[in-house]
Formats: sequence, structure tokens, C-alpha cells
Amino acid sequence: MKTKSLLVLLTVIVLCMLVMSQAGAKRDDLYEEYETLTAVVDKILSNYVSDVDKEQLFYGAFEGMLGTLDPYSQFLPPMSKEDLEIDTTGEFGGVGIEITLDEHKTLSVITPLEGTPAFRAGVRAGDKIWKISGESTEGMTLLDAVKVLRGKRGKPVTITVTHETDPRKAVEITIVRDIIKIKSIVDVRMVDDKAKIGYVRMTQFQEKTEGELDKAITKLLAEGMRALILDLRFNPGGLLSSAAEVCDRFIDEGTIVSTKGRNGVEQEVFRAHNAATYHMPLAVLVSGRSASASEIVAGALQDHKRAAIVGSRTYGKGSVQTIIPLDGGKCAMRLTTAYYYTPSGRLIHRKPKAGDDDDWGIYPDVKVEAAPEEYVRLWQVWRKRHIEENRASEDTPEKETADGDVENVKIGDAQPAGDGGDEFVSPEDEKEKEPPFVDRQLEAARLFLTGQLFRSKKTAAE
Repeated sequence: MKTKSLLVLLTVIVLCMLVMSQAGAKRDDLYEEYETLTAVVDKILSNYVSDVDKEQLFYGAFEGMLGTLDPYSQFLPPMSKEDLEIDTTGEFGGVGIEITLDEHKTLSVITPLEGTPAFRAGVRAGDKIWKISGESTEGMTLLDAVKVLRGKRGKPVTITVTHETDPRKAVEITIVRDIIKIKSIVDVRMVDDKAKIGYVRMTQFQEKTEGELDKAITKLLAEGMRALILDLRFNPGGLLSSAAEVCDRFIDEGTIVSTKGRNGVEQEVFRAHNAATYHMPLAVLVSGRSASASEIVAGALQDHKRAAIVGSRTYGKGSVQTIIPLDGGKCAMRLTTAYYYTPSGRLIHRKPKAGDDDDWGIYPDVKVEAAPEEYVRLWQVWRKRHIEENRASEDTPEKETADGDVENVKIGDAQPAGDGGDEFVSPEDEKEKEPPFVDRQLEAARLFLTGQLFRSKKTAAE
């Protein structure tokens, strides 16, 4: 027994020595890097042509470090931290676009938010932003871009973009900033009166989204709806809690989404906690610009076999950012700490350098790819419908003129400079110019649900 105990003790000691050796090696590696960093700082302070603000020097180093990780991890100096707090606590003046840095570090539009100045001015999903107010966006962080795009309500900002349909032609679009307030549920209607198939388009997930969805579905049910199409195309996401509540309307029980951190360790699980409110056949429309919370909803409904996903593969934005205070709360950093996974364990997020064959985003059950030109026509249809529905009731905000006076300007009248946007065309003129637009993805969803309703009716009859 003594020999056995001695062997166990020796084994523990050896293991401890190995662990300490590895930890020491890691520290030695870090010390080497720290020495290099110290040497760089020392050389700058000693030899740079003019005096250097040491605080700003280190802030720049921190920004650089976090910038190498992914587009969403960022160092937040005092001013940026204040901007972040404004994001979560109050309104702000802006243009109304969701932006990201693509794989080439180019500032890109995920989608313009419906009803915002950018939406009305003709900014399109997939646009590459090369300049803001004449300044190049090369090397610009997301925080920097957000900062310059924001501004006082009524003040214009000009962006230089290229559209996916013509990537060689630069277009200038002037947008008049406004207070950004997004309506989550739009375009509630029947798309098939005979089969009684309803349609609801969801633009973003907000605090009141699930309540707005209930009202929309109640309205459609009163009209005899038997099946529903939920359109999440170009929905950039929003609140995770709202996405979970929407899923809970259609799923009886089980996991909705989970988050896993370093080494795949599960951190948080969102589950359905109420029996499903709505049991009608369901189809969900998605596009390559459906991101984040919209991917969570599509993935959960697909995994639970509660809905058919129709359209194209989604964007692949499924990472969790945590705000970590630094320097006694003076600064902070936003760090990616986990990824979202669907109920079956599929990874939603597209990691850096991930290829088309890797596992990310949500694959549709019914694949219907749309060309960029088709999406341009779809946006035209949506914009016309928005203008027609809101022309009479749209607010008339105050706009500050150059000399400080205030004049009234109709938000919907803001037009892009040059040929950046799509002018409003009356239905009569549209008929003369080109044939009516057919939304192939919507039509595929409608046909799928028609088939489901027919099969269920036939089964019931048998």
C-alpha cells in the first residue's frame, strides 16, 4: 500500500511539474512579446519627431489587437464607451443601415432598415461603402463608421457606394439623418385568398415584436388564414429575447438556441416554455442578408420541423459579444465570447476564412436563389408599398438650415444625389416600362404551403 501511495504521489508531482512547466513556457512566450512591445513604445517615445500622447498610443495598440480577432471585437475608449451606452439607453440621429466589415475589411451594408432615411434614399443590401462625406473608409472600424454616420436630425451625410449589380460604378447617395425608429412588423396581408395563406414581413427583432406579431396573426386569422408565410429576408437581427419569444409562439417545447464558448463549453440555453400558440402550416423566407436573430428563428423552426425554410443560405452572423469593463470602468472592450448553435447543434456563425463548404448559416429546405437584380426589383416594390401606405400619415419633422433657422421637411421627400436611388414610379408608369415583378421566393413558399394544405385536407377526408 505504501508503494502504491508513493507511486500515486510521484505521478501527481510529475503532472504538477508538467502543468507548471507549460504555464511557465506560456508566460515566457508572453514576456518575449511584452519585451518587444516595451521596446517599440520606448523607441516611439524616444525617437518620434514630436511629443506623443502615451494614453492614445496604448489605446491604438489595444484597438489593433482586438481588430485582428473579428469585426465585432473592439476596444472601447471613453468616448466610444459613452456612444455604446447611448445605443442601449436612448434615441439617436442616424441613417438607418446595418453595416459590417466583410472578409476584405471593406465596409458593407447588411441591409437598410425599412422606413429609414437610407431605405428611402436608395441604399441597397450588399452595397460597399468606399467613402463617407468624402473621406475614405479604408482601415475604418465599425465604431468609427457608426460615429461618422450618426449626427443631428436633419443634417445630410453623403456616402459613396458601389452596388452589387454594378460593382465598377461608384455612386454618391445623400441621406438626411433622422431619429431612427423601426417598425418591426410590416406588410400584413393575404397572398392567396383561395388557399387562405397569410403573409407577415418582419424587419427587425425588438422589445415589442412578439406583441406586434400576435396582432398581425390575429388580424389574418379573422380573415380565415389557414397557413402563414413569415418573411425574414434582409432582417438583420435584433434582440435575442425577442427572437426566442417569436419561436415560442410556434414551438411546443425544447431548445430554441444555445450559446457555447471556448472549447465548446455550453454557457446558456433558451428553451420554449409555453405550448405553441399557433399551429398552422408555416414557411419562413430567408436571404443571404438574413442575420443574427433571424437566423436563430429560422434555425429553431427548421430543427423542430415546424416550418419550411425557403430562399437562400443566410448570412452567418451568430456570435455573442460581451462588454468587459477596463481601467476601473473608464474604458471597456467588446469581446466575442461565444457562438450561437441551433437546437440540433449546428453552428450559425461564419468564422473568418470559412468557405462555402463549411458549416455556418441556415440552409433552406426549398432553395430559390435570387440574382442581385431581382432583389433590386423587390426593394423597389417594398419601397413603393411603404411610400403609398405612409404618404398621407408621414410626420413632417423639423430640419435645421445652415444659418440655424428651422424649416419643415417631409422625410419621404429626401432623395439621393446623382443616380444612387430608385425614383418612385407610379403603378401605371411601371406597367409601361416593364412587366410586373414576380417574387419567385415568395411564390415558392406559397406553392409549398398550398401543397401542404391540400395534403392535409385529403388526409382528413380519407
